[in-house]
Amino acid sequence: MSNKLKATGLVGLVLLLFVGVGASGGSHDDAKNQSSQVSSHVEKKASSQATSHVASSQTSSEKKAATSVTSSSASSKAVAASSSATATGNPETQVQGLNGTVQKPLPYASQRQMVMASLDHLGRARDSHIQLSNAEEPTAKRSERLTYDPVGWHNFKFWYSESGEQTGSKQAWLMARGHLVGYQFSGLNDEARNLVPETAWMNSGNYSGMDEGNTASMLYYENHLDSWLATHPNFRLDYQVTPLYAQDELIPRKVRLAYVGYDDAGKRIQIKVGGGREESGDDDATVVYLDNASPNATINYADGTATNTVSAAPAAPAVSAPTASSSAPVASSEPSAAPATQTPAATNDPTVYVTGGGSSAVYWYGTDSMPANTNKANLVQMPESQAIQQGKRHSMTER
Repeated sequence: MSNKLKATGLVGLVLLLFVGVGASGGSHDDAKNQSSQVSSHVEKKASSQATSHVASSQTSSEKKAATSVTSSSASSKAVAASSSATATGNPETQVQGLNGTVQKPLPYASQRQMVMASLDHLGRARDSHIQLSNAEEPTAKRSERLTYDPVGWHNFKFWYSESGEQTGSKQAWLMARGHLVGYQFSGLNDEARNLVPETAWMNSGNYSGMDEGNTASMLYYENHLDSWLATHPNFRLDYQVTPLYAQDELIPRKVRLAYVGYDDAGKRIQIKVGGGREESGDDDATVVYLDNASPNATINYADGTATNTVSAAPAAPAVSAPTASSSAPVASSEPSAAPATQTPAATNDPTVYVTGGGSSAVYWYGTDSMPANTNKANLVQMPESQAIQQGKRHSMTER
C-alpha cells in the first residue's frame, strides 16, 4: 500500500512537472507573441502617425499654397514683408466671358495680410489681394523706376484729343505698367505678380497726367478707398484686384476691383464710393469692372500691340514774310508739312526729355507733367539708356 502510494505520488509529481514545463513554454510564446503584437502595433501606430503627420503637413502646405497669406504686424511696414508673400493657386471662374480668380474676401485677421497668386503658364499676373488697417499702410518712399516688363508689355506714343475729335495735336504714352493693388496699400513696386499692362486711361484716368474724377480709372477707387481707411482708423479694408483675360491673350481686357470693410470685431461692412459702376459681389463685397482700353487706341489683347485711332491734326498754313515791294503780307499757298505719323516707341529704350539743356539730374518721358515754369525751349532729348549712363534718374513727380 505504501509502495503503491509512493508510485502514484511519483507519477503525479512527474505529470505535474511536465504540465508545468508545458505551461511555462506556452506563457513564453504568448509573451513573445504579445511583444510582437505590441511592437507591430507601435510600428503601425508610428507609421500611421508619421503618415498622418505627412498628410497633415501636405494639407497644411496645400492650404498655405492655396491661401498664401503673409502677415506682418501693424508696426512692420517694410516693403520686404509684402514681397515675401508666396505664390498661390487660387481657383478660377468665368467672369463676363473672361477668365479670372474667384472673388472672395480674406478671412478677418488682426494684422496685415498680402496675398498674390502665382504667375500662370503664360507668365501673366492673376490676382492680388490685401487686407490692412490705415496704420499698416506703407510709409517707405516709392522706388523711382520700374524695371520689370509684364508679359505682353509694349508702349506707344499716340496722338489724342481731349475733346473727342478724330485728330489731335498732343501725344502721350498709351500704356502703363499697372499695379493691381496700388503702392499706397501694398508697398510693392517692381513685383511681377502685382503688375499687368494697363492703359494710362484706366490706370490714372487720363491720356497724360491724372484725373482723379474719372470713374473709369483705378485711381478714382484707390483714392476713395484710401480715404475710407483714413476715416475708419479702427477698421480694416479687404481689397482684391483681379485681371480678367480672354483665353490665352496676354493683355487683360478688364480688371475687377472688389472691396469690403471689417469692423474691429471682425464683422464685414459694405463700402460704397459712388461713381455709378459699383455692383454687389460675394460676401458683402462691392465689385467694379473697369475696361482696359483707351479712347484713342485699338488694342490687340493677344500680343499687346495697338493702333492709334486719332491722327495728327494738320498744321496751320505757313505765312510768308512780306517783301519790300509788298504793302500787305501774302499767304503762302503751300501748307507746311504735317508731322510724320508717330511710330511705336522702343520698348526698352524710349526717348526721354532732360531740362536745363541736358544738365538736369532727372529725365522725363513726356513734357505735360513738367513744372509750369519749365523752359521747354531748353529741353534735350536722348535715349533713356544714355540718360541713365549719365547718372540721371526718372523724375519722381511723373507717374
